Amino acid sequence: MRTVPPVDERRGSRSAPPVRNRSQTPTRAPTRAPTRAPNRAGSLAGPPPRTPRAAPLPRLDVRAEVNSLRSLRAPARAPARGPVRRQRGPATRSAGQVRTLPVRHGGGFRPRVRLIVLLMFMLGSLLVVAGRLVWVQGVSSGHFVALAAGQRDHTVTLAARRGSIVDRKGETLAMSVDAKTLIADPHLIVSPQATAQTLAPMLGVPASDLQTRLSNGTGFAYLARRIDPQLAASVVALGIPGIQSITEPLRVYPDGQLAAHVIGFTGTDAQGLAGLEARYNSVLSGHAGHMAMQTDPQGRVIVSAKSQVTPPVAGNDVVLTLDQTIQYEAETVLARAVQAYNAKGGTIIVMRPSTGEILGLANAPTFDPNTFTTSTVSSRTDRAVQDVYEPGSASKVITAAAALESGAVGTDAVMSVPDTLHLANATFHDAEPHKVLNLTLPQILEQSSNVGTIQVALRVGKDRLYSYLQKFGYGKATGVGLPGESAGILPDLKTWSSTQLPTAAIGQGVAVTAMQMMSVYTTVANGGVWVAPQIVVGQRDAAGKLKPAAAPLSRRVIRSETATTLSSMLLEVVGGSTGTGGAAAIPGYQVAGKTGTAEKPLPGGVGYSGYTASFIGFAPAANPQVAVGVVLDEPTPIWGGSTAAPTFKTVMQFALQRLGIGPGPVLPAGGTLPAGGTPLPGPARSGDAQLPLVPPAPTATPVAPGVAE
Repeated sequence: MRTVPPVDERRGSRSAPPVRNRSQTPTRAPTRAPTRAPNRAGSLAGPPPRTPRAAPLPRLDVRAEVNSLRSLRAPARAPARGPVRRQRGPATRSAGQVRTLPVRHGGGFRPRVRLIVLLMFMLGSLLVVAGRLVWVQGVSSGHFVALAAGQRDHTVTLAARRGSIVDRKGETLAMSVDAKTLIADPHLIVSPQATAQTLAPMLGVPASDLQTRLSNGTGFAYLARRIDPQLAASVVALGIPGIQSITEPLRVYPDGQLAAHVIGFTGTDAQGLAGLEARYNSVLSGHAGHMAMQTDPQGRVIVSAKSQVTPPVAGNDVVLTLDQTIQYEAETVLARAVQAYNAKGGTIIVMRPSTGEILGLANAPTFDPNTFTTSTVSSRTDRAVQDVYEPGSASKVITAAAALESGAVGTDAVMSVPDTLHLANATFHDAEPHKVLNLTLPQILEQSSNVGTIQVALRVGKDRLYSYLQKFGYGKATGVGLPGESAGILPDLKTWSSTQLPTAAIGQGVAVTAMQMMSVYTTVANGGVWVAPQIVVGQRDAAGKLKPAAAPLSRRVIRSETATTLSSMLLEVVGGSTGTGGAAAIPGYQVAGKTGTAEKPLPGGVGYSGYTASFIGFAPAANPQVAVGVVLDEPTPIWGGSTAAPTFKTVMQFALQRLGIGPGPVLPAGGTLPAGGTPLPGPARSGDAQLPLVPPAPTATPVAPGVAE
């Protein structure tokens, strides 16, 4: 190792004395004694002696130092062949010179190359990072923004208050109240098993179910929905981290079973599942609100973040045509009738003939919509519109209407009616054997003679009879607006066999709902104009403004004169001496109606088993204001005049009093006695005979050999 000689900074042409190497001890340059000239006094005089300046530090030869370090790191080399290369510089050093470091010629990168490689590596790294940033911030920014928003932003649905269902007078039939729902954040539950065991007895939920919910791995779980606020408060008071309560609306039916089949019920999420709750779900539900908020990774709300709230819009109320009091009476009377006559079930409908408004609709069996989950399917079935049955003698009014409208048979025409009639390959007969009777059309209807009605239908013809069955609504839903309404069964005319005409004339071989049969009789009561039944008056908003429902459809079916004649004939069914509906008579009022007793077809349509009894009528006969229909499924006794007629009387009498309807004008009775003399008593010819209200002991099965009464 060598150093270069120091450079004299003060004198460029003058060389400084040699200095030490950095490893040597520094030495001072020799100084000369100052020469002073003598002064006048003979003594020496002159400037003071100058202090010698220290020699500057030697400058390091960087290149030589680097080469020296490289030579130290380079591996030992084998001696090269040929002449040995001498080192630069003199072999011997003179005074004032330092040894020159050996120069290394092999191995390693030069500093400049290393710097270039380092810069290229750094530049490549920067390009990779920049490319990733461009991809994240530019190309895929939407994806990552969505991920961030999904983790941070949360939207809570604010349930709208469901509208109420009220009767025509504003009495509440269904309403919503505030209830509490317990929710949990499983992430914050320390011990799901211990928590579940603590809450299970309080909530009445199996501990295993609660433990599963508390261990679902998500940030949300329902523990109990729409429970009593006091119970929810007691659970929250336990102070279990992650458990809290929120407010949710609970659907309540104050009157329990009242009008259950009409109103229906809602599910856990307050969505209508049956009845008008389902039919008008969009009207009742309103519009839910939303609250957008931000939460941290632990699910806690970030208070400093702004939340956006869209308030919910409450649903509208639905106003029904039902009268709460009449509805209660109809259900009470029906329940008693089903029990008294050991029937499987039944239906009662109360209507306004002129408007089609349903004042009452009862079904048995029934259920409580507050606890519908414990009910059976049969108890939830709306028999009035969903079940079909063969109407039997109640359908004979359509045969009579077709005869009068077409002129095939007049009211004064006398027909010879035997007890048996053979057509094609079938035999039709009345309920009991009797001699040949001379009966008019009103008497045939009054006494409900099967053979007489078939004779009338043969004069009418199958084309015209089929046409009037359609006009009165057979084979088509009434459009009352209740879910699941059946259209009934009316076989196509092209498929009618040779026995279909006599069968359909007496109400067999066709099937209708109780609502369809009610429409037949309200058409007669309304002067021959069919009006679609309606159950909803309209919608009422939060301000109390009523939006009326669309006007019901209507059409003329028969002439008003024909309707008046039919009303007179039906009046004799109830008030005549041989009528089958005497048990429906109301003192002081003229009641018009018709009994019906029909065999029930077996599943699959082959054969019959059991009977359906019915009575449908209206009052006052001269100016009908109310119509009532009663249908009983397999009562004992089987006759409509003995079971359905007295049930009709009780409901009709109550409805007339409730609505304040007086007796009104008197309608002349229709029909005259035939020239052949007084006919035999009704029970001898008809299955609609009047029997005691209380069913007799089942000592014998009533004889009913015909396909209808």
